[in-house]
Amino acid sequence: MNQARFVTLSEAAAAVPSGAKIAIGGAMVMSPMSFVREMVRQEKRDLDLVVVPIGGINVDMLVGAGCVASVELPQVSLGEYGMAPNFRRAVESGRIVTREHS
Repeated sequence: MNQARFVTLSEAAAAVPSGAKIAIGGAMVMSPMSFVREMVRQEKRDLDLVVVPIGGINVDMLVGAGCVASVELPQVSLGEYGMAPNFRRAVESGRIVTREHS
């Protein structure tokens, strides 16, 4: 019988190369924030995010840290806290490419 192998957050983030396409979810609830912070700490770059089902602070933090090249999304929002400021600035300035799927 195979047993699950657990890895540290550092190992998990190290397995994601810069330029990878990754799916990320969890808007403002159940966001994988420890993983997101580790990706930022390891200075991942040019990530293509696929937001499932919607993005929130997780996406905003990755964009703000300069880790993201593009985002496929139905929505990125901080819910009752308003718009995601880093995401909005990056989109308005053309720094990231978006593919909206609503």
